[in-house]
Amino acid sequence: MFGSYELKPNSGVNPPYSPAYPVEWGCSLRTVEIMTRVEQSKLQKLLADAPFELVNDRVAFRFMTSPGHSLAIHAGEMFDLMISVPVRYKDLFTETHIFMYCSDPMGICAGREVFGYTKKDAHYTFDERPDGSIVGSVTRRAIPLADFSFTPDPAAPTVRIVDGDALPAGEIHVRRLPHPERLETAYADIAYRRTPLKYSVPKPGRATLNLHPSVYDPIAELEPEIIGAHFMTSDVYGGGFGVEDRRLLERLIP
Repeated sequence: MFGSYELKPNSGVNPPYSPAYPVEWGCSLRTVEIMTRVEQSKLQKLLADAPFELVNDRVAFRFMTSPGHSLAIHAGEMFDLMISVPVRYKDLFTETHIFMYCSDPMGICAGREVFGYTKKDAHYTFDERPDGSIVGSVTRRAIPLADFSFTPDPAAPTVRIVDGDALPAGEIHVRRLPHPERLETAYADIAYRRTPLKYSVPKPGRATLNLHPSVYDPIAELEPEIIGAHFMTSDVYGGGFGVEDRRLLERLIP
C-alpha cells in the first residue's frame, strides 16, 4: 500500500500481511452531477437480481475528483464516475450505483470487496476553467466511455435525484463472491454504508453528456435524457469505522 497507514489486526483485508487497501481514508470532493431520465424498464432489468425497489426513472451521472485522496497519495487525486439510482430497501431510502468507474486500484478494491460496488478501472480528464466551466472524459483501457461539459448558469434549474427536500441517504449494494470451483455465487449479502458527506450548495448550470457504445461497459444503452446539472464541492470527506454507518444487512447466499 501507499501512504502512512496502520495495519489493523483482524481487519478482514486479504491477505492480512499484504493488504490492497486500508480500512479508512479521507479526501476533498469536486463533483459535476448531471441528472438524467432513463426508461424505467432498463433500470429494472439491471436491478432484477437485487431486492431493491426502484424509486423513479432518474439516474445521476456524478463525475467526481478527489484531490488529496489518502488512497491515491501516489497520484495526488482519485476520480470516480458514479452512475446512481434511488432505491428503497425495507426502512432505508438510499441509492445504488448501477455503474461505477475509478482511477485508482486501491479505491476499486476497497469499493468492490467491502461493499459490492460496481467499480471498474478507468482513466479520466477533468479540466476546470477560469470561467467556471468544466470539461472531462472517461476512458477504460483506451476505450472511450463518456465525455461531458458543464457551464455555470444561475438561471438553470437545480434538479436532484428525487423531488422534495428528503434526499436518499447512503449507498446499498448486493456484495457477491464467485465460487472457486464452479460457475455460481459462493456467497451474496446486502451491504449498506453512509459516510459523513456535506456538499456545498449546488451551483446550477447546463451540461452535455456523450456516452460511447462499449460491449463491456454498456452505459450508452441507457440513452439518458438530461434534465439538469450542477457543481458541488466538499472540503472534508472521509470514511472508516469511526465515522461511517456501515452495516451488513442480510445474508442472501448461502
